[in-house]
Amino acid sequence: PNTNCVSSGYLEPPNRYMSPLKTLSDKETAYSRAVRDLSALKNNKVEGIAKDSYLHIEVPGTAPGSIDDVELIFADEGIVNVRCEARVTLPPPPFCVKKNCINGNMDQRTRVEEISRVLGLPAADSERMKDTAKWTPIFFNSDRVPDMLEYDDYQ
Repeated sequence: PNTNCVSSGYLEPPNRYMSPLKTLSDKETAYSRAVRDLSALKNNKVEGIAKDSYLHIEVPGTAPGSIDDVELIFADEGIVNVRCEARVTLPPPPFCVKKNCINGNMDQRTRVEEISRVLGLPAADSERMKDTAKWTPIFFNSDRVPDMLEYDDYQ
């Protein structure tokens, strides 16, 4: 399986899942605005199938000279399903220390988030996640484990 991919498909494993986007207007208006706004961006190639409310965007990839494919499908329920996949798969970094980092597909997440910002389409779960989601770093934890011997105790 390609680790350099994110999708709003509900069957995706957690490290590849991303919330779909939410439209703030009807499907046709949101689709038309997306075509207009994404076509205006530099280095992007936008192809659409209007009758299916489908957009395919080619954006510069992580590897030099590579391309990432971003797909948007505008659904009737005010939801935009997303998928971003790298054509060139790079080995995942051994770890990450950035907030919200998930190994292997952070660049693809960033591309979808940038498109979301350009189009003004928030994540469908943004309101719910704002108050309840928490990020816990697993490295560089400064909390002291109770009753642990200090390194100096052995000298």
